[in-house]
Amino acid sequence: QVIAGTAKGKRILLPRNVNGVRPMTSRVKASLFDILAPDLHDASVLDLFAGTGQLGIEALSRGARHCTFVELDRKVISVTKKNISSTGMESRSTILQQNVLAFLKQPSSQRFDLILISPPQYRGLVSSTIKALDEDQHVSENTTIAIQQSSKEPTPLNLTNLQMKSLRTYGSTTLLFYEAIKV
Repeated sequence: QVIAGTAKGKRILLPRNVNGVRPMTSRVKASLFDILAPDLHDASVLDLFAGTGQLGIEALSRGARHCTFVELDRKVISVTKKNISSTGMESRSTILQQNVLAFLKQPSSQRFDLILISPPQYRGLVSSTIKALDEDQHVSENTTIAIQQSSKEPTPLNLTNLQMKSLRTYGSTTLLFYEAIKV
């Protein structure tokens, strides 16, 4: 469920029979958004591998201006739409059914203040996504990137334009925070 803000207490539906969708635990989500709290007010958010939409919805509930949700699975997108509707966030949301890496390769002038990444585990998607963002036009010098991954997965290194700001581990889950290298 949404844990804080204008949609606090609203339940988040989960898709049935879909591999790779794993909701973030309430403890980890609370820690993530406690860390991100200063970056949320009036923020433009990009939720990659959106799944149920729980992270983008939480950001909107806590004061983000707009969230773009990117998810490939058609069944999951229908649940995402229901969750956005039930929390009253439709007017502040854009939902794209698209492959995340293809989305990041498209030319765009839009920059995001916050990028949330929570991909299916053990598929190398964190590394490929952060490398795509390292060369991406969606990132500005003020963008914060927050990633959820398994503690057993490797931490992306050797980036040109991004640097790790912080790493936090909660049991089997690691939260990684990146920002643009200030020149």
